[in-house]
Amino acid sequence: MKNKSCMTVKKSPFILLLASVLLVCFTSCTYMKMDPPADVDKGPPVPTAPAIDNSCWMATASNMLAGAGYGTGTTLQGRAEDIYGDMVTWQTDVVNPTGKQVGGWTDTALSWWLSSANNTWTSNPYTVVTVYGNKTPRYPWANSNGARFIGNELRRCQFVGLSISWPTAGASIGERGHAITGWGDHSGKSTLTRNPSRVRLTDSDTDTGGDVQSYTYDSYTSPNPGGANEGNGWYIDYQDNHPYIKHIITLCPTDDPSDNKLTQKVVGSYKIHQSNKTSAIDLHYKVGTDVTILSYKTTIDWSTENLPSITEEDPRRELEVDWDLSDKPVPFCNWVTITTEFILPTWNAIEYRDVKFTYPKGIESKFLPPIKWEMKTARIDRAETIRDVTGGYVIGSYNIVDPQLPAEQRVVAEYRFIHQYSFNQSPEMHELVLTGTRGYVATDIRVGHTYGFLDANELWRFKDWMTELGGREYPLGDRPVEILVNWEGRLPYPEGEDVTGKIEPFRRK
Repeated sequence: MKNKSCMTVKKSPFILLLASVLLVCFTSCTYMKMDPPADVDKGPPVPTAPAIDNSCWMATASNMLAGAGYGTGTTLQGRAEDIYGDMVTWQTDVVNPTGKQVGGWTDTALSWWLSSANNTWTSNPYTVVTVYGNKTPRYPWANSNGARFIGNELRRCQFVGLSISWPTAGASIGERGHAITGWGDHSGKSTLTRNPSRVRLTDSDTDTGGDVQSYTYDSYTSPNPGGANEGNGWYIDYQDNHPYIKHIITLCPTDDPSDNKLTQKVVGSYKIHQSNKTSAIDLHYKVGTDVTILSYKTTIDWSTENLPSITEEDPRRELEVDWDLSDKPVPFCNWVTITTEFILPTWNAIEYRDVKFTYPKGIESKFLPPIKWEMKTARIDRAETIRDVTGGYVIGSYNIVDPQLPAEQRVVAEYRFIHQYSFNQSPEMHELVLTGTRGYVATDIRVGHTYGFLDANELWRFKDWMTELGGREYPLGDRPVEILVNWEGRLPYPEGEDVTGKIEPFRRK
């Protein structure tokens, strides 16, 4: 009866596809760089001391640095609070030993911490601090595409802090100041071509409605229609008299993120089947790679209102993730897709393991098969002289099969990934390496190419395969499955390159 029920669901693929597309559209139309993000709230330097009221600039800098991988702790929030503690000590003991509370600039806090003894990860590429806009006088930031610029900086490898002031419409230009951390907006994950309507951020002064707040931008050319303004700029409905962005601060890698030379984006998306008659109320998994992770985001396409609980391994090469799905349990015979995005220093590999659903009354499913993939890409000697070589993305797809199950249940997991190769790596020569658990089989392997990064929805709809291995089956467990992807002459590519060597092999346990 169990098999028949599942077969009945699978006979209506259009309904499932439509529901999936609607759900993914619903969940992906709001963009967040990290979710949950870091949100340092103002606190006392020691339990008996007063809160540091003018420390919003340090809180914002702490959020940005933690997002870029810095700090000590087992969670993103813990690392941000560790950095904030360093800054409070610096501010009260060194900069201002009299204890008088004074304000400051986010870029000053970022630059100080990066060059201080607190930064024990000096090889982390996030070292470039840039200010766009005005500090003094407090004019609005004169960039008519500023909202789009903020959104696209977040979609690249950047972190963004916002500095705001309130309009006076008088003799002086603006008053007061505040710093907040930008994390997203209400547009999709793809590169923005127009200004988004809203901004999403964390704020050391408020947790109204949760850690993340959302505010609407006023029109750039008719700012703050309900109150005073200081001319064109990006005003937000933060309060009745809308403040405006006077400048933004970015924290970015030492390389140009558009050339993908140092920092690389990698995505692994794992679709799993809920095969228990009892509805699942929790999803657990571990996801990692072979180098220390700079920043990360892991999501599921199930419409729970809950955010995941994420614990970081030390050193941070693996995340342990738990989703509480009790607000919307996963019924029997449904698929749930996990999508994880890492920003890494020159690496392209993701491993999922210990993946399981849990159920009421202590019922647990067995672990789904661990999945590891790595894409080894040939490097190019003298790439610095090949001006037209740019990075791109290899898209991969495969299924994991349990041959012992009935035909309609043999596919226990489906997988998609995005491998971002560097400008100094060949787009034509790759080697896909799969490892997994004995008794399972990898099949339906397909590989394609794109020069644009795909969001989760686009990834699962991708059809432009250049290499398709059809129904061939590759047993897992005894030794790695190595598949050569040779696209020589099939992609636009300059002649005369010298291709040498490959990246180091995947070394995780």
